[in-house]
Amino acid sequence: MAEALQETLESRGHRVGVLVDALMRVDKSGDAAEIKAAFETITETPALVTTLDVYCRSQRALVDVGLRLTGRGAGPLTTAIAASHGNGRVREFAITKMLASPRPEMLPFLLVRMTDWASPVRDVARMGVVRLLHDDPATYLRPAAETMLHLRRRRRGGFGVQQLYAAAYDAPVAVLDQLMRSVTSAVPRFAFEVRTRRGDLKLDEMVRVALANSDKSLRARAGEAATREAVWTGRVDILRKLATCRHGEVRISALTGLARLGHWNEIAGLLDDRSTLIRALARDAARRTGVDAVDWYRSAVSVANPSLGAIAGLAESGRQEDGRLLYPLLSHPAARVRAQAVGALRILDAVPVDSVRSMLEDPSRRVVRAALKALGKQARRTQA
Repeated sequence: MAEALQETLESRGHRVGVLVDALMRVDKSGDAAEIKAAFETITETPALVTTLDVYCRSQRALVDVGLRLTGRGAGPLTTAIAASHGNGRVREFAITKMLASPRPEMLPFLLVRMTDWASPVRDVARMGVVRLLHDDPATYLRPAAETMLHLRRRRRGGFGVQQLYAAAYDAPVAVLDQLMRSVTSAVPRFAFEVRTRRGDLKLDEMVRVALANSDKSLRARAGEAATREAVWTGRVDILRKLATCRHGEVRISALTGLARLGHWNEIAGLLDDRSTLIRALARDAARRTGVDAVDWYRSAVSVANPSLGAIAGLAESGRQEDGRLLYPLLSHPAARVRAQAVGALRILDAVPVDSVRSMLEDPSRRVVRAALKALGKQARRTQA
């Protein structure tokens, strides 16, 4: 089974028949544990379920699947495969059979049929799935979300997504917490959206997601939601905690919140931050507090070991004549500083061609790339 799955994945869907044959063999064995494992293997990848559907729909070789379905030899895997049969009556029969003894691992195959082009098939699947979602969300909501969110771009996929939201809005918090732990990135985002709209997501939970979740998009949403709540409730401590996060998308939200509450001095101290957006926000804060950001950058790049953010900040806000302050950094012992200095000189349009040309022999590839880019701009400018 594992070999068949690997071959199918490596062929990018061109060897689906190998997987179907393996599934049929497992089904004929009658081994409940193997059948369950086969379902889990397939349904953990929603795209694979749809690939199977497309393949089975067009294969005349699956005629015997329909024949087995009406007999006594059809197990759950055969029934699931038959739900994608080219004959609508076979598909409808398979759906009816699955709904008679519903199992969560079979749900993705029912969800695919909710987008079926034949209304009799589609209607049976829709009525059955809606009942399962509303009667037992603890069992069916998570597998439904993992597949239905993948199917939402399909024609006629909107109905399933609407029912998913309807079931989720009424689901217990514990069920939505299960969705938050899904490895399919769209599912935690969906659960977070539902809980945010329901208004039962606590501030501490938002902060935890913003600080620790591995999904950048979800971190950003959680950071925005937590910041909004913290601003409304005056929780400056929360904003400061988020502002120390290592993820830029969270920090910018928190700092924007601090700005809304008037904490400009704290933001102005981030003029040399690694983030372009945060440096821009810090320059605005510096202006409001009477600090000359450009003068600050000029001093910051003149020390022995300037930060990369200070070099970038001078390039973003300085003038062409400020380039001379960066010339000594072209021979700095740290490659990242040399590369940053070359990039800043390129932005300031103050590239010392001879000095930068010699850097093409620099042992650091990072520096060489920066030098090539700077010299390329200078060459185009000269030709113009």
